[in-house]
Amino acid sequence: MWCFNLQGFFSLSLFIISLFGLSLASLTDLKQRIVPNKLSFFLLIGGLFLHGTWSILQGNAQAIFYSTFAMAYSFLLAYALYKVGVWAGGDVKLFAAIAALNPLNPFVAKPLLDAYGFKISHNANPFFPIELFVFTIFAMIPVSFAIILKRAEKKIRRKLIFLLIMMAAILSPFFLLNVDPYYTTVFALAMLSYLIIACLPLARVLFVKEKKITELEEGDICGESIKLVRGKVVREKGFNMRMLINYLVQYKSGELAKGNEIVSPLKARGVTLEEISKLKELVAKGKTENRILVKESVPIVPAMLLAYLVLNLLGDLLWMPL
Repeated sequence: MWCFNLQGFFSLSLFIISLFGLSLASLTDLKQRIVPNKLSFFLLIGGLFLHGTWSILQGNAQAIFYSTFAMAYSFLLAYALYKVGVWAGGDVKLFAAIAALNPLNPFVAKPLLDAYGFKISHNANPFFPIELFVFTIFAMIPVSFAIILKRAEKKIRRKLIFLLIMMAAILSPFFLLNVDPYYTTVFALAMLSYLIIACLPLARVLFVKEKKITELEEGDICGESIKLVRGKVVREKGFNMRMLINYLVQYKSGELAKGNEIVSPLKARGVTLEEISKLKELVAKGKTENRILVKESVPIVPAMLLAYLVLNLLGDLLWMPL
């Protein structure tokens, strides 16, 4: 169906390459917590090459312009998140590469949906990466829940599955009885919020462990903040709004650059060799104990893969009014 015209074949090719890249990156992100640079560069060059070729075939520069433009603003967005410690470097490069491949949503399910009478709009502006970013954030919820289910004890796992089934049973009448979408959405969000709150205590336990500072490795993500205040070591465990506000204030004022804070759980890139050296020096001088909480952040790439699949099946949900 997609191969009956050149445009459809081109979109399907972009989808297959992106799906392959995101699937492979998801495996390495889950197993080794890295995204191979070679894979990201391959996808990036492939995206620019394919759109450049398409521009030549079409006789205009729109495709290569869209690809380059999407890659540029996606890199800037992801790099900003990297600078404040939300994303890791591998996530930045992969996101820019996927943007180069997909300035527009390939929307491979559109021909099938059209054939069955589902007329879903398809945005023709090069802002699909923004949509992918937004839905990646939402997709972090089911990915996190799946990891919690896998790691939790059997008894707790059964309770969580039972809770999920009960929530689905309660929500199903809203769809079967064609209740106003507004009320359905509000009720669904309320139930989702309850599920997140119920899982938070588990997440704090399952995603955090204690490790010796002398055994820290580059890239380990700290589960507590360690800073020097008037020559004394101050530790602040966990994550809270006060920590986030203090981090943003110090980042803006430049205090972080002065070395006030050594490590923070807000940095998804993990600890650097320089930061590890400072911590080991404090341990050697007896200023702090040889222990630190290390957390495992939720892998972003599997969430990106899930969001990519959903948007290709259901269309441009974020830009539907456009």
